[in-house]
Amino acid sequence: MAILKRRAPRKRRIVKLENHRGIHWPPGAEPNPPWVGPTSEFPNPLLVTLGEVELVKGSKDSERHLRLTGTYDGNLYRTSFTVDDPALLFNLFELLSKRAGETIGAIGGQMVDLSLKPLPAGRAA
Repeated sequence: MAILKRRAPRKRRIVKLENHRGIHWPPGAEPNPPWVGPTSEFPNPLLVTLGEVELVKGSKDSERHLRLTGTYDGNLYRTSFTVDDPALLFNLFELLSKRAGETIGAIGGQMVDLSLKPLPAGRAA
């Protein structure tokens, strides 16, 4: 008689996006470059409303990164955003692309797993 073993489903490690160890949140704060725009003011990164997200392919002079465009006090601002683990970059691009229109602060509070996949709707951490 064969003995069957059941495998218990592994729980995904869930964290807030802002606390993920593979990224430096928020975009626009050290060590990321600041948000730059039409004024000399550097806006509070948490209050910038995300607009567009572009995935920029690397070159010999720069690594792959995201280019973010957002609004603050009615003005357009831009910044670059990199991750420590390049394997996370595409998942971060997908996640941020779906959150356009929200502030960076609100986006940082979203719960994700370590691969930066958001939790299914209705699931709490």
